[in-house]
Amino acid sequence: MKNQSKILVLGATGKVGGKVAQLLAELGIKVIAGVRSPEKAIKLKERGIEIRHLDLDKHETLQPALQGIDRALLMTGYTVDMLKQSKAFLDTAKQTEVKHIVHIGASGAPTNEVAHWGWHQYIEKYIESLGFNFTHLRPEAFMKNITDFGWLNKDVVTNYIGDCRWSWVDKDDLALVAAESLRKPEKHASKIYPLGYDTATIPEVAQIMSEVIGKPYRVKNHSPDEFLQNMLEFGAEPAYIHCVYTQFKLNIADKIPDADATFDNFEAITGRKPTSWREFVEKHREELQY
Repeated sequence: MKNQSKILVLGATGKVGGKVAQLLAELGIKVIAGVRSPEKAIKLKERGIEIRHLDLDKHETLQPALQGIDRALLMTGYTVDMLKQSKAFLDTAKQTEVKHIVHIGASGAPTNEVAHWGWHQYIEKYIESLGFNFTHLRPEAFMKNITDFGWLNKDVVTNYIGDCRWSWVDKDDLALVAAESLRKPEKHASKIYPLGYDTATIPEVAQIMSEVIGKPYRVKNHSPDEFLQNMLEFGAEPAYIHCVYTQFKLNIADKIPDADATFDNFEAITGRKPTSWREFVEKHREELQY
C-alpha cells in the first residue's frame, strides 16, 4: 500500500477533528492525526491512527507532519492567530506538495462587521491563491454550543441573542461532510458548502428540549455585554470574543441578513438527511437532562 493516499487531520483530539479521523479510519483510509499534545491522542493511536506532532505555533513541527500527505483538513482555534497559523500551515503544505485542502471556516452571511467570519474568508482566498484543490466548509451555529459554551445550567438555557432565529448544524454532521470531502476530493473539489439545516430561536430550543426530554427548561435572557464581560473574565481571547459579541448585537438588531438560512446540500454530499434539533436532543438526552 505504498501509494495509498494519506490524509492529515488537524484538531483530531477535539470533537470535530476526532470524529473526522474516526470516520475515515473506519473506512480503511490512511489517517494521520496532527496533534499538539500527542499524549492526549492515545485513543486515536489505539484505533490504528498514526500520530504526528503538529503545533501551528511552532513552525519546525509543520514540515515533518506534512511529509507524504496528499490531503489535509485545516481547522484552527478561536483566536486571531488563526490567520498566521493558517498561512504557515498552507505555505508548508504547498512546499510538501499537498494536493487538496478541506478548510472548516465560519458563516458566509453577507456582513463585513463580524471580523472572524472575514478572517476565514481571507484564509479561503489564500488557499485558492496557492493553487490547491479545495473544499470550503462554512458551518452556521453549532447545536453543541448549548453545552460546550456553558449555555445550559441544569434547567436554564442562557440566551444572548433575544428572539433572533439562527441556522444550526450538528458537529457530527459537519464532521461527516468533512470526511466525505477528504474521501472523494475529485467530487468535492472547488466546492463551497454552507452548512445549516434547522432553524430555531433559543426559546424554541428550550421548548424542544422540554418536549423531548419531558422536563421543563427555562430561558434566562442576558445581554451581549454580559457575555463579553463573562468571557473576558473567563480568559477568552479578546479579539475573537469581541467578534462574537458584535455578532450577538447585530443578531438582536436583526442586521445580519439570512441568519436563519438553511441549505439543501447535505443529502447530496453524505447520502442521508441532516440532524434536526429534535434528533440532536434525543441523541444527547443523557447529557442535556437534569
